[in-house]
Amino acid sequence: MITSWQNVPAKTTLGDCLHVFPTDVEAPVHLDVATDNATLSARAVAAFMAFPAEGLCCIFGAKILIHNPEHGSIEKRARHISHFRDGNSGLFHPDQDKCRWLPCIPTTLLDAAAVFDDRQEGTVLFARKYATGGLHFVVVRPLPSGFQRGQLSGYLITQFSHRKDGRQEAFRLRWKRLK
Repeated sequence: MITSWQNVPAKTTLGDCLHVFPTDVEAPVHLDVATDNATLSARAVAAFMAFPAEGLCCIFGAKILIHNPEHGSIEKRARHISHFRDGNSGLFHPDQDKCRWLPCIPTTLLDAAAVFDDRQEGTVLFARKYATGGLHFVVVRPLPSGFQRGQLSGYLITQFSHRKDGRQEAFRLRWKRLK
């Protein structure tokens, strides 16, 4: 049984170290989701589009492209990271939880407590637990060259907060912050 964050070895699953995951002192800055769906959708897309086009730095000092087109469209990426698709109609609707956490993308990337590998998808998961206890994830597809300081090194795929029993519970620890 792992008893402290310092004792978590590499390749430990997220699920096996959640009980010792460090909590930061910073509270998250959330998007206001108390509105109708159309307004929330517009707010989320606007918040996403406000991120710098040249990308954001991650904890490794590498640049992550946030405005990563999905099927040729930045707006589709914005909807992917803040909406859910209705399985019956195929329409996208704002996901209040994803919208709420969207403004945390830069701080989660820059001050992640840990990075986990998703070998199934070839992505990595940056993870940060804020002072409120909320655990936020940012999923990035790294370039084959890996994370290189000052260089474009990956692309945003999605972001979300921790939900119990998700597939991410099996992701393996790649790196952890020791403080």
